[in-house]
Amino acid sequence: MSSLLILFLFAGLHLNATAAEVVKDNSFLMEEAYNQEPGVVQFIQSYQYIDPNHESVYTFTNEIPITDETHQFSYVIPVLKMAGADGEDQTQIGDVLLNYRYQLLNTETIAMAPRFSLILPSGDYKKGFGNGVVGFQFNQAVSIAINDRWTNHWNAGFTYTPDAKNAAGETASLFGFNFGTSVVYNMTPKTNLLCEFVFNNNEVVTGQDTKDTEATYYVVPGIRSAFAAGKETEIVPGIAALLGVGPSAVNHERGVLLYLSIESKLW
Repeated sequence: MSSLLILFLFAGLHLNATAAEVVKDNSFLMEEAYNQEPGVVQFIQSYQYIDPNHESVYTFTNEIPITDETHQFSYVIPVLKMAGADGEDQTQIGDVLLNYRYQLLNTETIAMAPRFSLILPSGDYKKGFGNGVVGFQFNQAVSIAINDRWTNHWNAGFTYTPDAKNAAGETASLFGFNFGTSVVYNMTPKTNLLCEFVFNNNEVVTGQDTKDTEATYYVVPGIRSAFAAGKETEIVPGIAALLGVGPSAVNHERGVLLYLSIESKLW
């Protein structure tokens, strides 16, 4: 499907949109610093396909406000597809995240929301789908409304996994950090162009008390649009390219990301 056809598709979806607020909290790999409004629950599905390894990641995320916008609970269930030790593709659930996010600041121009996460050892570490132990993650999201058309988002955080296991059962404590920034351009209030840059640096267990570092760098240009499904529900589909830069470009990493959010006022 050509990029022009995709643009027309999203423009067509926008014709069904209401003239309500601009689209928020629907970035792809970035977090926007806006918690859910009271009674509004968001269901997010994301699918990433990466060449040249033909790996894919599907995630289901559910964001739920706790009494009001100040406190938010969410969980993330990842499903990973990758080549196993025997070369055959395997698909399994990875480590699940339980998240608490606090709306530290939310004004007309700037919003801030730190997130604290517990990583559950739900993935099978013997097959490379998890770390086999409980881990911890922190992420700070900052969103800046430059004007009516442009918004800038920033993310920075880290992950710590004590005594993580590899497939051989060898252990080492792992530390990783992430950084990202993005710009969002409102072609209309309900149809936006996005460009994200995300960097992840993670350690992996290579032997007993030994580890190595893996890093990924992606530029993610995409488009999203929103339309109403009744008075209390908004649907936001999106599509983006995953373009490896730096070390990820050397490995010719590239792919596609599909996004779908359903946001509805349930109480």
